Amino acid sequence: MPDLIAPPAAQQPAEAAELVSLALSDGDLDAALAQYEPGAALRPWAAGAERGDGGLRATLTSVMDLRLPLSARVLAVLPAGDLALVLAEREIAGSGPGGAPLRFRGQGASVVRRQPDGAWRIAADAWCLAAPDPR
Repeated sequence: MPDLIAPPAAQQPAEAAELVSLALSDGDLDAALAQYEPGAALRPWAAGAERGDGGLRATLTSVMDLRLPLSARVLAVLPAGDLALVLAEREIAGSGPGGAPLRFRGQGASVVRRQPDGAWRIAADAWCLAAPDPR
């Protein structure tokens, strides 16, 4: 039976990034995808890695498959009418496969657009997650 409870909708621009993190941490891919506009772009990258595009669904699935909490801390919001730029720091930390400690952290930016229903959804997203410098 399909889930009859709709995912929460962001009522403020910053909530969109936070709701994606909560949904992925909970293992709810549909709720994470609901925070993005149809056709939204997500460009994740790691330090030293090629900045490719595996697609929104595939990228979110790979993050969710780590089965680790993803946090988002909003650093700034720059509103411009029905658009806003949200700068955030994200972190994934915990025990990875085989019990080895895993930690990725980095900053990113989201372009968020107000929808006709008043909710805010992500139109374009860029994250940089990397392991902390051991120094």
